[in-house]
Amino acid sequence: MKMQGFLLSISVIILTTTLTYRTVHAEIIKKKASTFTVRSGETITSSSYTTDVYSKSESACAAMCVLDDRCCVASFSDKSSICRLDRVDNCCVATDNVTGWSVMTRNQYTSMPCTEYIHCGVSSYYIFEELVQWETAKENCESLSGKLAELETFAENQFIKDELMTRNTGVNGYWIGGYNFHNDNDMEWVSQPDQPMTFSDMRPGQPDYLMTEICMVMWKDFAFQWGDYLCHIPLPYICEFMHQ
Repeated sequence: MKMQGFLLSISVIILTTTLTYRTVHAEIIKKKASTFTVRSGETITSSSYTTDVYSKSESACAAMCVLDDRCCVASFSDKSSICRLDRVDNCCVATDNVTGWSVMTRNQYTSMPCTEYIHCGVSSYYIFEELVQWETAKENCESLSGKLAELETFAENQFIKDELMTRNTGVNGYWIGGYNFHNDNDMEWVSQPDQPMTFSDMRPGQPDYLMTEICMVMWKDFAFQWGDYLCHIPLPYICEFMHQ
């Protein structure tokens, strides 16, 4: 009986070369092409989210990262041919300085520096100051493998409120992932429609415009308690990324 395998074609182009930074392009059949920025002399810190596998080259390691939807950072050792794949899913990972290793990060994530993530429990958050409508904010978070922030515990909510209190950007509020699906007196998290929220920090009297203001905001004038607002008004927003 003859077994017929799948043909996998990988082509890699080194676009630029320097001592410390370069770009690798990995293209795989039926997978969207990805471009990686490479930093030499670093490796991903080993953790429960990393997997070490054999790879014959740096470009093959990048290709393996492309094949895993959760992987957006990988590192490769020239000496040992180890490819370390990170699956933390938000591309903000700890690294160590090690000669002979390189770290590759998918370029669509490099516009969000790791230093600007804030971490609480099993989640990380990125606060975007650009002004967009609620639906656009939701789509932007999802395109980065996250979601509009859903603050499900007192500790999580207070952590974000404390962070927003330290900012002096002049904005009125930040979109989060609450939505009034039924035009009634409560909202649900957009990833959990028809399920009551286990925790709420809704401002007394909110929501107050049940038919028109159906998207949730953390309002500055409410000391960043929650309220409702018109979904088409541009505001900054908060994305949430899960560690596991």
